[in-house]
Amino acid sequence: MASESNSESEWASLPEELLDSILGHLASMADCIRFSAVCSDWRRIAYQNYRNPSCDPRRRHQLPLLMVPTPDSSTDTRSLYDVRRKRLYDFRLKVPYHRRCAGSSHGWLIFVDDSYQVTLFNPFSGKSIHLPPIRSLFFEKRIRDEVDEMSVLPDFEKYQYEKKLRDEYDEEEKEYVPDIDEIVFYSDGEDEGDELVQDEEEEESRDPDFEPERFHESEYSVVRGVLSTNPEINPNGYFLMVIYGTQSRLAFVKSGDEYWTYIDKSICDQNVRDVVESTYVDRGLWYRRDIAYRNGLFYVLDHLGVLLSFDVKTNLKVEKITGLDRLHNKWNHKTYLVESSDGDLLRVIRVIKDEYRYGMTIKFMVYKLADFCGDPHWIEVNSLGNDALFLGDNHSISVVASDFVGCQPNSIYFCDDCDDFYYCGGPNDIGVFNLQDGCVRRHYTLAHSQRLMPPSIWISPTFL
Repeated sequence: MASESNSESEWASLPEELLDSILGHLASMADCIRFSAVCSDWRRIAYQNYRNPSCDPRRRHQLPLLMVPTPDSSTDTRSLYDVRRKRLYDFRLKVPYHRRCAGSSHGWLIFVDDSYQVTLFNPFSGKSIHLPPIRSLFFEKRIRDEVDEMSVLPDFEKYQYEKKLRDEYDEEEKEYVPDIDEIVFYSDGEDEGDELVQDEEEEESRDPDFEPERFHESEYSVVRGVLSTNPEINPNGYFLMVIYGTQSRLAFVKSGDEYWTYIDKSICDQNVRDVVESTYVDRGLWYRRDIAYRNGLFYVLDHLGVLLSFDVKTNLKVEKITGLDRLHNKWNHKTYLVESSDGDLLRVIRVIKDEYRYGMTIKFMVYKLADFCGDPHWIEVNSLGNDALFLGDNHSISVVASDFVGCQPNSIYFCDDCDDFYYCGGPNDIGVFNLQDGCVRRHYTLAHSQRLMPPSIWISPTFL
């Protein structure tokens, strides 16, 4: 022990000018992480260097890495996969692999525990930030736990009991949401009179290890989380907005707040009600899908193209940017919202082909928000130029591909999502889509033994 202490002391005694010089020659985030792991003094130097306005921008804007199971499927640590070099790094992050990450934003992972408390965790520094629990999720859990008892009650008593629960948890009045049997979905190339009937043989082929009840666990209760900024950079002024619950509702919390601010669902619905009131639209199709933070505002996109902006800095202000367009209301379409390197908002549609519940991505379509004469709307684009996108459960990210040797421009790197397509095949839908040739290529494959582990997730590395 004494020799280890003396060794650390010797490393710490090196002149700061020399350490700054060494750090200045490190462009690789892996090398920067190793540098900051030497001792506390070296980490302090790395932190100061990062906060310095003259810091090498390459170190501030690193290529996202894919956090995956370790080769030995450790439940205590995770590995990082570099898509450029197509290999795992030789160090591991101390992140348990028995729980799903509800999100990843600015280098921080988002976890939700069984009490619905949200925790931000930086796996590079080991720091944690504990945020308040999402109270509305307790109501949903009560409904799930007591659904059998409620189902035998007469309709009026059932309504009265549910109203009591809603009052207890300060929930909104119940809105009519059709049963799944009442909803008719249409797929590409089908007439609107043809229903999609689930194949009985498909049900029989379900993997015996697949457990539907895992969808109801607390770790799946938050489907998206986006930070306004890195809490290390602005510890007293960051916001976190999440999409949570079975109805994909919105809430946000500011650093230091003791409670979440719940954005009344009717506020969001009112922005589209004038569009849909005369036409039945399955409400499940236009629930919120993704969040972006841009120029001081949160932007939220739903499945049918409605884009809302939220100013949360003082009094909540909500503005509808685009209306419902129904360009992509198919059940096998997944929607993302990402800011391009040029500052444009992009709406990205991921198309999933479902074969015996093994959902695999077959293509993407990209739309850009255009504003002609005060009429914002989505226009399709055929190229991302020099950009590369990274999509999944994470805060959707764009990078300039030419800044990173080996990163493919005009491409979309993707990994499996949990909320819509977490099928019995496991979270193995990982690859890259090139817009120029329209091809999907697989760059990482999970081992068969890892298919029941939580999905992999992109994370922006930081050595703070």
